[in-house]
Amino acid sequence: MGAVKYSGFIPWDDDMDISLPRSDYEKFISIFSKNWSEKFWLASYRNGDDIFCYFPRVLVKEEYRLDNNLPKNNHLGFSIIDVLPIDGLPSNAIGRRFYILHVAILRALGAIWTMDVKDTVVMHKPRRQRILKIIKNFGLQKLFTQNDVYKKLEKVYTKYPFSSTWITTITGSSFSKEIFPHKMFGNGVIKEFENIKVRIPYDFDNYLKHMYGENYANEEPEVKKSHLTDKRI
Repeated sequence: MGAVKYSGFIPWDDDMDISLPRSDYEKFISIFSKNWSEKFWLASYRNGDDIFCYFPRVLVKEEYRLDNNLPKNNHLGFSIIDVLPIDGLPSNAIGRRFYILHVAILRALGAIWTMDVKDTVVMHKPRRQRILKIIKNFGLQKLFTQNDVYKKLEKVYTKYPFSSTWITTITGSSFSKEIFPHKMFGNGVIKEFENIKVRIPYDFDNYLKHMYGENYANEEPEVKKSHLTDKRI
């Protein structure tokens, strides 16, 4: 959305999302789990960070955030980039339905630990949150850790190759809406984003219509969450 509609950051959003094929996603985590910047750091459950999220996030280091009077947007501080893997899916519709159900169950179990964390990102609708509270009251979280659930999810996510005819970023907040025919992504096209060039889905128009509606190019959301007037950090 940002690259297509604004050639840069979305004005009302505090962070940005990037999606990477699974192999590149793994490289990203490996490289950026090190002390690579004076301003930023990568939070990941794999590194023992209390991120309460399967996918990693790039955050502003707390000292820099405080020195520059930047806001907090979650319990860890100021998150600026969500990094999502693009994974393969079963080629047939029935297989995809079972895949979605399997992921939904595991994600629901993983969400139990996040419910009482102040200022964390809530990705479940009110009805689903009520169901999660019921599950939590049964004490299932005593049988396993959140990281155990994430590891089980990882086995599901990585079962099918990126070369599959269907691919997904189902780890994102839109869940099963984030399922696409691989040809929609193709080899991608290059677009300007601020002062850099980024690769986006080849059929980006239909991708954005699928995600945000037919009139995505002209509409803006009623709720705008950005706390920044200048996106440069």
